[in-house]
Amino acid sequence: MSVLGLDLGTSGVRAMAFSLDGREIGSAAATLELQRPARDRVELDAGALIAAAESVVRSAAAAARAHGDPVAALAFSVLGEAVVPIDAAGEPLAPVAVSMDARGHDAAAALGRTIGAERFAGITGQPLHGMFSVFKIAAGDEPWRDAAGYRCMGDLLAERWTGVAGIDLSQAARTGLLDVATGRWSPELLAAFADTAPWSTEDRLPTPVAGGQVIGAVTGPTAERLGLSGDVLVVAGAHDQAAAFLGAGGAAGIRSVVAFGSSDCLTVGSASRPAGLEATGFASYRIDEERWITLAGIAAGGWALQWFAGIVGSTVGAVFGTLSPYPPALLLLPYLAGSGTLDNDPQARGVLHGLTLETTVPEIARAVAESAGFEFRTILDAFSAHGVATGDLIVTGSGSENAAALQARADAAGRSLTPVTADASARGAAMFAASALGADPAPLLAPTTAAVAEPTAEHSDWYERQRRAYRDLYRATRDIAAHLAAPARQPLSDPQNTPAHQKENTP
Repeated sequence: MSVLGLDLGTSGVRAMAFSLDGREIGSAAATLELQRPARDRVELDAGALIAAAESVVRSAAAAARAHGDPVAALAFSVLGEAVVPIDAAGEPLAPVAVSMDARGHDAAAALGRTIGAERFAGITGQPLHGMFSVFKIAAGDEPWRDAAGYRCMGDLLAERWTGVAGIDLSQAARTGLLDVATGRWSPELLAAFADTAPWSTEDRLPTPVAGGQVIGAVTGPTAERLGLSGDVLVVAGAHDQAAAFLGAGGAAGIRSVVAFGSSDCLTVGSASRPAGLEATGFASYRIDEERWITLAGIAAGGWALQWFAGIVGSTVGAVFGTLSPYPPALLLLPYLAGSGTLDNDPQARGVLHGLTLETTVPEIARAVAESAGFEFRTILDAFSAHGVATGDLIVTGSGSENAAALQARADAAGRSLTPVTADASARGAAMFAASALGADPAPLLAPTTAAVAEPTAEHSDWYERQRRAYRDLYRATRDIAAHLAAPARQPLSDPQNTPAHQKENTP
């Protein structure tokens, strides 16, 4: 028998089937297209996501069956914060609001005035921020307020396939409604929404369960549609960063995992909730009864690479495949979707400082790559200051496959980076499925793919100064960013007078 990991991402979905000795025996992927129908709205078509997920599972399961090793269990790696309203039959009523969707920022600010950011962090383990699912729900768009329920993507599929609405603990934490101490929906937070968003009720939410817990077996119609046997188990997995941590071999105090994807994220493990992080912007929550993770990162990440490649009329592969071989005299703040975790500033804006008439595209491309290294070094220093051991850094995701960009990030961070295969999230999901079958998940770990990227000694002094300047640049431009953000959320009185750059980015 084999297991299947289904990785549900913002830009696409991937299913991977593995034999229990770790061999990949089936794989399929499909792309998804983000939609930006209006300002502050970033969405995925729910029907397209469901169809893509079922298609790749069907293909990967068929390949496993052809190997004589049919799938016995599957589990999810789930894009964080994305949520959709459903009707009584479990059908989506609107597009999926993804993490970058900003409709919830006003609701988050209102809750902050009611219970305070510190109390919110104390309950949920998350910083107060409008990206979390509950604030998208509380925004009350039609038809959200009249929905029969709300689902994140893993529990949406689990319910469709088994009839049981179960959400894993890590993804439940990313809704902003879970009490991470108890593993249950927070009565205090639900009560806080009773007046302003009375549709945000517990009976409309799935049931939180630990990662690795069986949610149910696939129904007969599901088995037929997906090409599975009727006894295949659907198992609770994890938020994608948590799944990548497990799949890449993350271990508390020994190895932390950096995932370069649509968002760039550092995940650190621990046996319990780290103390004293409530004011840092870090997010801490449990995966299961024995493991906790703490996250920090940059919201834009890979989207920043796509943005720059689009600006110069090229592709990510072409632009970032020809980086400057030397450190550029440039600094970039990659805050194209708000600041990094530590500052938790949704009004932060991207900044490119140091341009001259001699600046080249490869130099700017390297500055974009370096920016992730600078941000992660800032985060690593904050972990150290709070007594949290991070250990070695393992790198996964699409960004781990570009050796030149990985080297630039290692130089900027001043830390060694060890790359593993880009599929750690799917592997981590499959590991949950293996555990549910009573099998050892270790053979499914992502293998190392290339040499470790070590910081270049001859550039160490330069990058030490650049790291200090990086933090100074944010502080120097913070008030300007707030000024620029203020009118960006106001309707334009005359669409004919919309600046050209806003026309390009607002469908």
